[in-house]
Amino acid sequence: WPGNVRELENLIRRISAIYPQEKITATIIETELAETGKELGGQLDQTENFELVDIIERYMSRYFAGFGDELPPPRLYDRIIREVEAPLISAALSATRGNQIKAAELLGLNRNTLRNRIRTLNIQVVKTPSHK
Repeated sequence: WPGNVRELENLIRRISAIYPQEKITATIIETELAETGKELGGQLDQTENFELVDIIERYMSRYFAGFGDELPPPRLYDRIIREVEAPLISAALSATRGNQIKAAELLGLNRNTLRNRIRTLNIQVVKTPSHK
């Protein structure tokens, strides 16, 4: 795997969310790896030029196009939120050096709700000292 562990975890979460069927085939993994490579190598490297909404709209457009004339499986909202939630919480924890109270405040969540989501999503909390 060419990336870091978090990138691998995100890929696995994305595949699980996009392909809810029980059996994930090699073809599915190859397709998603190719997409990840394109994103990492080009389009999303320039995210500073795009608003988050633009990136999400492009992603969703490609996602729906992958189903042709069919619709994706039900519960799309839950799958997309599940895919976005873990990296969002991880980023908030990283920005607050693992301080869950500050991360909850940053996210606008109740501290207990954040702790519950950390447990549910199996997010590792790493506390780092501040550099003063």
